[in-house]
Amino acid sequence: MAPKVQFIREDGLYHSFCGLVSVGWLYQKIKDSFFLILGTHTCAHLLQNTLGVMIFARPRFAVSLLEEADLSSSAPSLESQIAEIRAEHKPSVIFLLSSCTPEVMKVEFEGLAHSLSTPELPVLFVPASGLDYTFAQSEDSVLQALIPFCPVAPPEDKRLVFLGSVNDAIAEDFALEAARLGIPVAGFLPAAHFHELPPIGPGTIIAPLQPYLAKTATQLRNERDATIVTTLFPFGPDGTRRFWEDVALAFDIKVDLSEREAAAWQRISEHTALLRGKKIFFASDILMELPLARFLRNAGAEVLECSTPYINRRFHAAELEQLNGIRLVEQANFDRQLRDIAEQQPDLVISNMITSNPLIGRGIVAKWGTEFCFMPVHGWSGVNTLAQMFTRALRRHARLDPLGSDAIWTAGLMPSASGDVIPLR
Repeated sequence: MAPKVQFIREDGLYHSFCGLVSVGWLYQKIKDSFFLILGTHTCAHLLQNTLGVMIFARPRFAVSLLEEADLSSSAPSLESQIAEIRAEHKPSVIFLLSSCTPEVMKVEFEGLAHSLSTPELPVLFVPASGLDYTFAQSEDSVLQALIPFCPVAPPEDKRLVFLGSVNDAIAEDFALEAARLGIPVAGFLPAAHFHELPPIGPGTIIAPLQPYLAKTATQLRNERDATIVTTLFPFGPDGTRRFWEDVALAFDIKVDLSEREAAAWQRISEHTALLRGKKIFFASDILMELPLARFLRNAGAEVLECSTPYINRRFHAAELEQLNGIRLVEQANFDRQLRDIAEQQPDLVISNMITSNPLIGRGIVAKWGTEFCFMPVHGWSGVNTLAQMFTRALRRHARLDPLGSDAIWTAGLMPSASGDVIPLR
């Protein structure tokens, strides 16, 4: 039963970063894929600037630019581009992503993708328009497109499937931990290669790693009769312990990881000492806010408000239980948040890339929530990285020269609010 935790829905305007940027981690995770975005010069400019750090990595994504002549066509011709992608990159699957402009033009994407698809090279439609999807939700769309290609597992095949993309090191950590606990694993969704998708059926146990995959989880439950583990997401010592204990219980394995959790908290004691008593305000848009706020509260910080674009009572049930008493806001009104921030004077605001500059301009310590999507913060091995992401911004601010008008810039708050180069996960 979903917890009786109250949250406020303000129906504020989205100040969300474009979901197209999720290709920055997805193309690296699905190593034989290609992501083709049907968009405008604005889409191309966004990706070039946001993902420009990967310019030497031979990225497997591109923008098919819509020109004036295309505006009168409900189905732009992409055959030559698909042939070029196939010859140059030799992908096993192509994802055709929508953007705002063709959505407004009413381009029939599913039919377009179907007409381009072949048995040898599937072309899968992925809705990712910023009109309907927030920064991280397009991964949910990608995984939904992959479900029909997952083999159907028989009911007697009771194995674990991890749901959500994490980098290879974190994935290996989860696989090794499952083996240590005696939990049989079928694989990850998404898998590293298109033809390695895990079998999913009535006996499959699904363990979500990311809090923005509610639609994929629901589809797996409805279409494959899989069991979704409702637990904390594996962020921080508290979340990781609960995650593994609940996953093990789904296999009738009882484990007590209290000592493991205590040791993890001890490893980051330097960070929790700095976080203790700090006032933190969430005004970001990545749909990871709930588990991040829960971790901070258990680390001793005071969470003044946790706003997030979307709350799913069923999918986020365990996190909501932990956040009882914290002001939770769905689709917050940013003007109201600005007034509350000015009044409450938080020590740190987790904001999005659109609103960080106005906040920093007002002398507020702000950190991009976007960074959490690109960093290895999951599980036991990600505990230290997770804690550092909060304390690094606080420490940098403490070293600023309050008399220097350029202090917040020379301290490295831009282009990253934490002053770090963000390694894409």
